[in-house]
Amino acid sequence: MSRLTLVQWLVSVALVATAGLVFQTVRAGDDTKAAKAKLPKQELSDFMHRKLDASNKILEGLVTEDTDLVREGAEVLAQMSAAEKWQVSNNVMYLQFSKEFQRNAEKLVDAAKEKNLDRAALRWMDTTMSCIECHRFVRNELVVQGSPSAK
Repeated sequence: MSRLTLVQWLVSVALVATAGLVFQTVRAGDDTKAAKAKLPKQELSDFMHRKLDASNKILEGLVTEDTDLVREGAEVLAQMSAAEKWQVSNNVMYLQFSKEFQRNAEKLVDAAKEKNLDRAALRWMDTTMSCIECHRFVRNELVVQGSPSAK
């Protein structure tokens, strides 16, 4: 498999996973007590869409082999993950997922700065997987714990 084919395959998988994840989490994540307490529903939705926009920029950069575009998107994700709005819970597991996402986003920035597309594609997959795992945790653990029927 050629390098470009591998990158295209990885990017395609990431795009499908990220798009479904972000839209599903925007709906489900709004139900957590912590998210409601910190952010109005529309503000959280807007924040998550900015995250998706940054993700799309990374995807476009990987597909077009534009490491500057990858770096720009990755820097936005790294900055967003450090923002107060990002911290929708003080749950220990959530904080661990959040730190893992931050580390992966920073590694993606580094790979893009080094203009290493193969490493950037792999770091993009790491970043996407940490995002998916965290969103799954928020949906399955935090949303359920915060629902009136769970008490």
